[in-house]
Amino acid sequence: MRIHDIQDVDGRVLAFEVPSFFLDRRAVRQIVQAIPGATLLAYRPFKERLCEFKVGGVGFLVHEHWGESDRYWIRDTFARARPFLWFVRF
Repeated sequence: MRIHDIQDVDGRVLAFEVPSFFLDRRAVRQIVQAIPGATLLAYRPFKERLCEFKVGGVGFLVHEHWGESDRYWIRDTFARARPFLWFVRF
């Protein structure tokens, strides 16, 4: 899966985008739940702030930045996922 880094002015990665064409909201939740040590805190399938989770005490947000955008902001486990519509393979 192609990942697009979002960098701050100093070049540090502060977010990333993954295409949502073959990745629906349910698949995003499945990928988050597959992250070792992740705790899913909230899942809102019809909201821009799709889900919130923690890994090692650090909070993360899956956010569909412009509502009906074609990319979600997230990383790593997403890089390994091979989704096809709602079916996710790792």
